[in-house]
Amino acid sequence: MLGFENNIQTATTIFAPRRKGKTTFVRNDLIPMARDKGFLVATADLWLDKDHPERVIARALQEAIHGTGFVRRTLLRFTRPGQVISGVNAGAGTDGVSIGLDLADDAGLVLPELFERFSQLGKGKALLIIDEVQHLATRKEFETFTATLRTLLQGAQGEVYAVFTGSSQHGLARMFRRSKAPFYQYGSEVSFPELGMEFAQHLAALYFEATGRTWEAAEAFSLYVRRGMMPKHLREIYNLSLTQNLPVVEADKIVWASMLDEGQFATLIESLAPLDQALLVGILTGESLFSAEYRKRLGDELPSGIAPTTTQVQSALKRLQRAELIGNLDHGSWSIEDGALQSYLRRVLLDDDQD
Repeated sequence: MLGFENNIQTATTIFAPRRKGKTTFVRNDLIPMARDKGFLVATADLWLDKDHPERVIARALQEAIHGTGFVRRTLLRFTRPGQVISGVNAGAGTDGVSIGLDLADDAGLVLPELFERFSQLGKGKALLIIDEVQHLATRKEFETFTATLRTLLQGAQGEVYAVFTGSSQHGLARMFRRSKAPFYQYGSEVSFPELGMEFAQHLAALYFEATGRTWEAAEAFSLYVRRGMMPKHLREIYNLSLTQNLPVVEADKIVWASMLDEGQFATLIESLAPLDQALLVGILTGESLFSAEYRKRLGDELPSGIAPTTTQVQSALKRLQRAELIGNLDHGSWSIEDGALQSYLRRVLLDDDQD
């Protein structure tokens, strides 16, 4: 926030694979901090409506501009409701009456007006947070809107600041790192840090404070690392230990089974073609995926007994990318995007007993 306050930078991209605690950080730390420092904050999660990112961002700006309940109803006059709003739904809420707004189909047409109003109300301290921003690079039909968004942000430099968050290295490369990317060299990029042993020690301190007993922090941290260093996993182990008095190892079995069930990883892997499955193993073991030597070994492992061509390998990798299972880090470096999936694959496909 210091860079924004001093107008040193206008945009930052925060990358973290899924389940790493990025969303929790944004909601519980970044947004409250920004508001405490006087920023008007609009937050848009592009996965809320994957087909219409412009509506998601327009809705976020609406929420920031108009607020909720009576405040929103009072301030509706500042926009052109005929074009932005297709319906108003009233209902009882904790603040008395809440007003729900439905964006019209042509809401994207007034995005510049919403953006300008957001900038005016922010008085030089307006912050737009866009979660899963890499989604804008997934479809050709988003290109025009993405270009418009960058133009609006550039035109409001010094007035509107942006934080982009993403969970796909491949998607972020397409958005920010390549010379033809729509947001090429726009703002700085920050890798979300892994939570280390201090996280387990913090939970252990809370456990001792609540129960007077010692929590198995070292064992919990070891499991946390083996499962892909996902904060949610460690927090859930802690919660089960606290509420059900379970040893860490027993709590881990329950939590991990739940996380695997949520992802339906077994069904997912079984649905993949044999070449796709084999390439996932190759990515995990760091193989040179297009080399003749590796493709020959693949031929020995595949049901067909035939070594795939480089074109077939490329097609399989694109299928895995479209399924959001892998990411291309450029220069032929590939990775599994989801930490829980990576841990599961190591156990199932590599017969890794550590899990």
